[in-house]
Amino acid sequence: MKSTTTILALAAAAHASPLVMRQDENQNTHIWDNVDAMCKDKAWLLDTPEGAAQVWKDTAADTELDVQILTQWEHEVNWARNLENKVTGGVSGDFTLTDCGVTGTPCNPLGGMNCEDMCNKYGTDKDGNENITGKTAYWIFKAVRGLQVKFTMLQNKLRDATIMTGFSIDSMVSDFGGDQKGTEDVLKWMSAALGLGQTIAGLAPGAGTAFETASGILGGVFDIVAEEVKPEEIDTADISAALVSIFKKTGDRIDDILRLAVGNTKNIEDFDRLPDPTGGDPWYKSRVTKFFSTGWFLLANDGEVVQSAIGSITQRVMPKIASNVMKSANIRLVADKRAKDREACGYATGRQWMPLRDGEEYCFYLMRFYPQSGRGGNWAEATEDVYENMAKYNLGNREPFYRGILDCALSENKDLRLDNLGFNRIPVCFFDLEAHFIDGNDDPKCNNPAVNAVCDPLKTEPIQV
Repeated sequence: MKSTTTILALAAAAHASPLVMRQDENQNTHIWDNVDAMCKDKAWLLDTPEGAAQVWKDTAADTELDVQILTQWEHEVNWARNLENKVTGGVSGDFTLTDCGVTGTPCNPLGGMNCEDMCNKYGTDKDGNENITGKTAYWIFKAVRGLQVKFTMLQNKLRDATIMTGFSIDSMVSDFGGDQKGTEDVLKWMSAALGLGQTIAGLAPGAGTAFETASGILGGVFDIVAEEVKPEEIDTADISAALVSIFKKTGDRIDDILRLAVGNTKNIEDFDRLPDPTGGDPWYKSRVTKFFSTGWFLLANDGEVVQSAIGSITQRVMPKIASNVMKSANIRLVADKRAKDREACGYATGRQWMPLRDGEEYCFYLMRFYPQSGRGGNWAEATEDVYENMAKYNLGNREPFYRGILDCALSENKDLRLDNLGFNRIPVCFFDLEAHFIDGNDDPKCNNPAVNAVCDPLKTEPIQV
């Protein structure tokens, strides 16, 4: 529990810094002195993350939220109710924010009052004094409503994704010829796939940047699942079963986070579980304010950015699942030492001339290994359909995919660690197909008729540190 001295110091710091920045330098006035400045020409800005962040800061909603939480006697606990009570000068009847901490219920702060009406009605308190909170709270309440609607959308999407991903996995198994038993570290790679946003989405050609602002928030939700859910709670019979378990657990955690975000808990330490998209930036003092700090929850719910970020859940897990199925089908990345330059490598689908280490470049492509009893097995270059199916499951950008495999091959530690980022900020060993050098088999005994040895035409060795 924070001491009174600490809270007063934090509140003083919060009051002292950002609020003075929300001024018109020419007129020396504050944003809340002008209703038009607080309310008008804001709607168009809410279509982009940058615009929403601008509104959140320009209206001083970010700082006012921090100040109000730190100066309330309960601090984060019941902050939304306490703020509504302060804005209205005493709630009449029930709190209008009661249902905003639950997914799937109507969330309509102050009956949906618009910005101008709220500024005019609550911009002055009962004693005739200016009530800054009564003006800035419009944007705070709008963010709360945006949070509740977006988390409801996210939870609904998880239910849809559970069904759609199951169908997709069956299709992957059929397309690549593998199985879906690769459930090692499933909690970690699910957290990475769902939280890294554009990094993973970028493996699909033409993917936009719609996920970036959301990733710190939505990614934090899945990080909490990875941290709090025990591996034994997940059904790991196969990938489909594991995803069903994880999506269900995630849905439960979404309810928990929404409840905490509006202050519905009695234990102040619970707020430490809220995702922090600021990365620990000390500018904001309250964990709740940090959670809201990007302005992302102000974004239009029907806008492309929100729809893309939330609607992309299935698309974001596909590359990793496809990679696991490919691994089970013995599809491996090879560096062909026989091709000495880019021209010799050629430009056939799947072939990529790229560096392995400084000063070392090879011709990379995929091969399928067919094990045989009694001898090593046979290698065959992956057919065109393998690459077509990779694109189908969002692995169409081969270079970052190949680079991710090589980062794992060259790593001493093969464990998936979300804080160990390699090329393109993909966690090392997120993609862990086997990687091998191949070369012509020039063993003398293979070319000696007197020996009559049965030799593979290729010799291979693992790519490693």
